[in-house]
Amino acid sequence: MSGAIHSAARLRRISAALREGRSIDPVDAVPLGEAIDAFFAGHAPTLDAALGLKAAGPGQADARRAWLIGERDKALRELAGHVAADRDGAGAEGVWDMFEHLEAYAVGEWPEHRTAAVCPHPEGGRALAWTILRGNSGKAPTRRWLADFFST
Repeated sequence: MSGAIHSAARLRRISAALREGRSIDPVDAVPLGEAIDAFFAGHAPTLDAALGLKAAGPGQADARRAWLIGERDKALRELAGHVAADRDGAGAEGVWDMFEHLEAYAVGEWPEHRTAAVCPHPEGGRALAWTILRGNSGKAPTRRWLADFFST
C-alpha cells in the first residue's frame, strides 16, 4: 500500500470513528495531529501534503483517486462472488450479469445517490454497485472492461 493510500485509509478510519461518536484510535490520531502541526508550522505547503495525500508525481493518482479505485476493485470482486460464476470473456454469463446489475443501478438509483458522501445503502448488491460507480467516475464498466478486469 502506497503512503498516500495508507494516509487516505487513516482518514477514512478517523471519519468513521467521528461519525459513530467513537474516540479516534491513537494509532491514527498521532499522525493526524503531527500533520496538522506540520502544516501550521509551515513545514508543508498544503494540508493535503502534510497529511500525505498528494500524488507522488505527474500522472500519479492522488490518495483520493487511488483509494476510490482500490475500493471499486474490492467491490467488483465481492459483487462477482455474489452474481457472477462465469467471467471468462466479455460474452460470459457472469460478465453479462454484473454488467446488467451495474447498468440498472447506474440508470436507476445512481443519479439520486451519486453525491452522497457515504454509501446510502447499508450492504448488499446496491452498496457494491454504489462503490463501483463512485470509483469509476459514475459510469458502469463495459462488458469488455469487466472481462479484462477479471482476466488479470
